[in-house]
Amino acid sequence: MSRRVLQFSLAVAVLSVMSIPVLARPSSKDSLSTTISLVTAVNVGNKMIEPGEYKVVVQDNSAKFEKDGKVVAEAPCTLKTLPTKAHETAVSVDHDKLTEIQISGKTQALEFSSGAASGN
Repeated sequence: MSRRVLQFSLAVAVLSVMSIPVLARPSSKDSLSTTISLVTAVNVGNKMIEPGEYKVVVQDNSAKFEKDGKVVAEAPCTLKTLPTKAHETAVSVDHDKLTEIQISGKTQALEFSSGAASGN
């Protein structure tokens, strides 16, 4: 192998290894989403949402609940680390208030407090 090819290969390898942390760094634009199905009406913050299927999109500690492409509710949430990956997406409700969403295949759950939220 010629010296020039060896230097080029070494340069490519070094640049590749150096770019891994940049590519692995989470972006502020990263979001987490799932689809949930509600069988009864629940309160999300101060907004009651009716039974049905909703897309939940989380970004910057805020969860948006979308139905038919429109945001119907928004609520603050925190990410909670689970000990293992959730086997299925599950919704926890306490006295008609949404308290948690576990997302299938993820080790994070969305936790909702009884604080205020905005409905659209």
